[in-house]
Amino acid sequence: ILYEMDRGVTRLAAHGGYTDEERPVLMCVVAQNQLARLKTIVKRIDPAAFVIVSDANEVLGEGFRHS
Repeated sequence: ILYEMDRGVTRLAAHGGYTDEERPVLMCVVAQNQLARLKTIVKRIDPAAFVIVSDANEVLGEGFRHS
C-alpha cells in the first residue's frame, strides 16, 4: 500500500478475540476509485486477510492528501 499505491498506512497492534493471538491491523484511507486496486494488493499479499470497507465523511490529519 505504501509503495504500490503511495498511500499512508496506520498499523495498530491487536489481539484476536477468539484466539487471543497478536496480529496487526492496518488502516488506510483511499479514494473510491482506488478500492479495487487496494483489494487486489491485499489479496495477493494475504488471501486470508479480513478487510472492512467503510465510507468516511471527512478525513483530517497531518500528511493526508487527496489523490
